[in-house]
Amino acid sequence: MKKKNIWLLIAFGAVSLTTFLVYWFFFWPPKTFPSNEQIVREINSTYEEAGAKVIQDILFVDTHHVVVPYISANEDYGLSYWGWRNHKWQVLTIDTKGEPKVWKVNGNDLTSFAIVWNAHPDDHLHAIQFYLLRNRNYGMTNGVEHYSPRIQMEKEISLREKSYGILKLPKDWALVLSSVLIEDRGGQSSLFFNDLFPSQNAYFGWIPYDQSRKEVFPERTVNGNTYVVDDIYQEHVMLLNTVDLEIPK
Repeated sequence: MKKKNIWLLIAFGAVSLTTFLVYWFFFWPPKTFPSNEQIVREINSTYEEAGAKVIQDILFVDTHHVVVPYISANEDYGLSYWGWRNHKWQVLTIDTKGEPKVWKVNGNDLTSFAIVWNAHPDDHLHAIQFYLLRNRNYGMTNGVEHYSPRIQMEKEISLREKSYGILKLPKDWALVLSSVLIEDRGGQSSLFFNDLFPSQNAYFGWIPYDQSRKEVFPERTVNGNTYVVDDIYQEHVMLLNTVDLEIPK
């Protein structure tokens, strides 16, 4: 065999091997998610203070990202966030309480945003009203007047059947938030904005209600600890009161 053909075969083999390794490492379909017993061991070995005891459910946000609500030995209702990374399922963050947070699964991709929660039964919550809000604002820059109208969008979630859940960012919310982001950047449509705080003007909020439709302070659901293991983008969901809203007359 000629030397030229040998080198071509070697080059082809190297390219094929590299292609396979890249696909295997980054794009190979995830393995079956760990069992409940394995999840408990992984959470507690990662963050002993979590004290996970009972796995409530396994919630797939997408094929590579999972939320696992759990109950601890201290009867706290927490959340663990998982991702398929480096060819294995890895716990990314552990919350000892279940107050709502926005998980920005794919960073600045608004369609990947998901609100995640796990309310404690002792708080007797029957519903949560989630909000996307922006306060109206007026200002002047270089002699040019600017006015931003009020934004108030809402989505109610029932907690009658289960204490936990995932709310993917509604399409109309994503559309409005995208417009706000463009406005914040002076009309630039680029989505390469700050992953942690995409907008200084818009924010997420929530109001919990009891069976009688009265506002409740979720004492056992909020104010827990968070243990971060790997890169993950989350945003706080502000606890609101009715006085923070604009009620149509």
